[in-house]
Amino acid sequence: MITVGYKTADAANSRGPSPIIWANCPIVSYQKDPSRGFHLFDDFKNSMIPTEEAARGAYTGGIANILGDINWYGYTESALVGDIALQADDDGVLMLDQDGSDDDVASITTGNNVQGIFKTGAVKSSKKWWFEVRAKLSTITTGDLGTFIGLAAPGQAKDDYLMTAASALQDIDYIGFHIDEADGDAFDVVYNEAGAGTAVAVTGKIAVSAADAYFRLGMSYDPNDNKVHCYLDGVEVYSYSTDSIHFPTSTDFDAYINISSGSGGENGDNLKIDWVKLAVEY
Repeated sequence: MITVGYKTADAANSRGPSPIIWANCPIVSYQKDPSRGFHLFDDFKNSMIPTEEAARGAYTGGIANILGDINWYGYTESALVGDIALQADDDGVLMLDQDGSDDDVASITTGNNVQGIFKTGAVKSSKKWWFEVRAKLSTITTGDLGTFIGLAAPGQAKDDYLMTAASALQDIDYIGFHIDEADGDAFDVVYNEAGAGTAVAVTGKIAVSAADAYFRLGMSYDPNDNKVHCYLDGVEVYSYSTDSIHFPTSTDFDAYINISSGSGGENGDNLKIDWVKLAVEY
């Protein structure tokens, strides 16, 4: 196995991937032999967003295609091009914005939002997987913005598909991190198997220290200990077994990043994504 060598743990404000997550990921092996697994990284430097709207001011049907190192399906309820937009930033940044109307949604997902052209395979399996995102929220005031960052069943990137009113998560298969309107400055660790009963939300583990400040959220799974490990800024903050009856077992997953404006939100509340990195063992 050829692994990528990372240095010791980065400072909390580091722009780079977290060593604790990626040091044991055999990225070079996957590049040499794609039958062993895959690795994807997108920092939105090599991206573009075409639009068919003649005036170039709206996405047809609210659907955006973000083309780059990872090809994303985007959806914005307002359909305005400013609500899913690449930023004038040397580091490469994609912004998800909304218009301030309660429950206005913007989201991106890998795949085509039908069946998912990119999938991790079953999240609970005999194979390892890794996931990390660097992003920042323009506001962490309670009531302003609901957010989901993680993995979910394909086909959920639309209004009321992943998050409903008050930014509550739907009864679909998902695993990741969630901010609801009741606590704007903290992500819950969440997972759910559709139809299995009450979803799991572990609170008090991941606090967002400040608005407009970057954070890194990550997860990794190792079948050797049968746990999902959760990380904030390169430090493990929580882990849990996948043996829960509420943990999804049977659905392929796409990466999802989603925002929904809250009852107190204003036009311009947004999530800015610096990069997304993921890998899966075959």
